[in-house]
Amino acid sequence: MRRALAIGITALLGLAVFAAGYAAGKGPRLMTMLLTGGGAADPAWQRLESVQAFDQLMGSVDAVRNMVLAEAESEREVAQGMRWILRNIAMTADIAGDANPLRPHFVRMDSHARKIGGDNSDGEYHLAAIDGRHRYRITGNRGSVRYFSLNVNAGRGMTRRRMAAFLNDQTIDFDENGGFTLLLSQQRPPDPGQWIQIPEDAATIMLRQYIANRDREELVSIEISALGEAPPLPATADADIADALTAMNYAFNFLANLHKIVLPEAWERPNEFFTTDSDSLGGSISTPDNLYMIGSFEVAKDESLIVEVQPPKTRYWNIALETHWHETVDYLHRPTSRTLDEVAVDADGRVRFVIAQEDPGVPNWLDPMGNERGYMTLRWLDARGAVVPAPVVTRVKSTELAQALGSPR
Repeated sequence: MRRALAIGITALLGLAVFAAGYAAGKGPRLMTMLLTGGGAADPAWQRLESVQAFDQLMGSVDAVRNMVLAEAESEREVAQGMRWILRNIAMTADIAGDANPLRPHFVRMDSHARKIGGDNSDGEYHLAAIDGRHRYRITGNRGSVRYFSLNVNAGRGMTRRRMAAFLNDQTIDFDENGGFTLLLSQQRPPDPGQWIQIPEDAATIMLRQYIANRDREELVSIEISALGEAPPLPATADADIADALTAMNYAFNFLANLHKIVLPEAWERPNEFFTTDSDSLGGSISTPDNLYMIGSFEVAKDESLIVEVQPPKTRYWNIALETHWHETVDYLHRPTSRTLDEVAVDADGRVRFVIAQEDPGVPNWLDPMGNERGYMTLRWLDARGAVVPAPVVTRVKSTELAQALGSPR
């Protein structure tokens, strides 16, 4: 009886502490401390590799949090930065922390809400963890998307990733129904299918697909499995969890510092585009058949940016806006990106986009959703090596936009 009474009193006390601290944002932490007795740990556990790897990851999270506070120029950017950190953790936990190369599966990197890492808002990205010491079979159907590709990335732990193999929808062997079978291994296997040679340190394979019109196009279907008899699954070990956390830490830090890695000079010269490709960006985060034009934008609440482009003849291109943290803004509900199927072309063959905080009532409006600075990225597919004129960006007061655009187009 007295034990039950003590438990009841403890529960009531916990609720009281939680309620008292909730308004200050401390309730959940206070409840955890109450239920765990403050978290006294066995010193022996601190020596485990997994604990040390976890602590290193938490140190990275804290460092990125401090980076956001140091670099942000507005309350909006701070708040976005806090959410961006959580989304980064979520993505890297999916693709690295929970990866299982012995029983691989394709994980969606982005989602309807999570769009980080400077991804194409009109694209889909999936990643599967592999181990180059094993063999794999990939089967699927090409669907009807405008473009898709597969690239194998190699490198482990905290070493820099590199692209080890690449295929796209023009180099994959399809059957009459659009189906395909790929074999991944160090040595050619006897099984039927298109062979992709991979190195021993192969670590991931990424599916990238670009959609010009989501209402009309069917996404790629794809599955991956071990080729032959699947290797036995070992019991969970400290070192295995430590390796997963280390891989997660690498991915987290890489994504968190992408704005420092990809064309940092863009911030020194805003409202200008820089032309680049996978040689400069790195094959692990870009595709070799794209010509990229990336720049930073600055536009105040009472201003508009006119971005004038001369598109090359290509089967796919698009433009997308991102935050300072390389997070694509809410493309689901606002016009923050446009593909070649979604633009109005002027009589002279040019496309003129208008970046403005309010709808100016003209074609090709791009909404930065309150962000007064961020990234703007153009992807020209199959245009690598082509001479494409650099976009011309003109910054005007919104009251002068109509005059700057000239006669009706």
